[in-house]
Amino acid sequence: MLNHGILGVVERQVRTWSADDAEVYAAATGGRYSPAFAIPLLQHGGPQLGLTGADMTQVLHAEQSLWLHRTLPAHGSMIVTKTVTAIHDKGSGALVVSTWESEYASTRSSCFLKGEGGFGGERGETRGFDLPDTEPEVSFFQTSEDQALRYCETGDVNPMHHDPEFARRAGFPRPILHGLCTLGITVRGRNFTELHARFTAPVFPGDELRIEHWETGEFRTSAGGRQVLIGSVRFSEVDSR
Repeated sequence: MLNHGILGVVERQVRTWSADDAEVYAAATGGRYSPAFAIPLLQHGGPQLGLTGADMTQVLHAEQSLWLHRTLPAHGSMIVTKTVTAIHDKGSGALVVSTWESEYASTRSSCFLKGEGGFGGERGETRGFDLPDTEPEVSFFQTSEDQALRYCETGDVNPMHHDPEFARRAGFPRPILHGLCTLGITVRGRNFTELHARFTAPVFPGDELRIEHWETGEFRTSAGGRQVLIGSVRFSEVDSR
C-alpha cells in the first residue's frame, strides 16, 4: 500500500542538461523543440517516482502542468526541489500530487493509484477544460512501434512502457505510450509559457494521433476515435536572462 508518510517530503537534486538532451526529447516527440522539454528535465525518471509502497502496475499519470519562469538556455544546471503536496481520496483510488520547482520552471504532476482510495481524505478539486465552439486546426501524427522506447531515452523508464509482462499485469494488452510523450507530440513546435493537461485514455505505440488546436490555446488529442488528452496552453512573457 501507498505510504502516506511521503506527503510533505521535500527532496532536492541538481539537474544538468545539454543541447543533446533537448535533441533527444525532440526526436522522441516529433522532431521539433518544445518548451515542454522542461517537464522531463525537472521530473527526470518520470512522475511516478517516489510513490513508496504503491503497486506500480496500478499507477497511471492523470494530469500535468508546467509554468516557465525563465528561458531555458541550451545547456546548464539548476537545483530542483520536489515536494509531494497532496494525497486526495477519489474513492476508487488515490491521487498523489507532486510539484517540482526550479529557477527556470515549475511542474506539477498528478498520479492516480487504483485501489488506494477509501482512506477518508479530501477528494480535491478537478480542473475543467472547456473547448471553444469554433473549428480547430487539425493535424495528424503517426506514432511508431518503437515510440515508447524512444521516449524512454529522456529518462522515464517506467516498465509500463516497455515491459509486456508488466503491462499485462497493469491490465493492458501490451506496453502503452508515455502520457508525456503524447503531450510532447501534441504541443511540439508551439511556444507557450504555461500548460495544463489531463490524460484520459491510453495510447499504444503505432496509433495515429488526431490533434486539435484552437487559437485560444486549448487542445485535444484522439486516437482510434477516442479522446486521449485534453488541455490548454497560455502565452505570456518570460524572463529571458
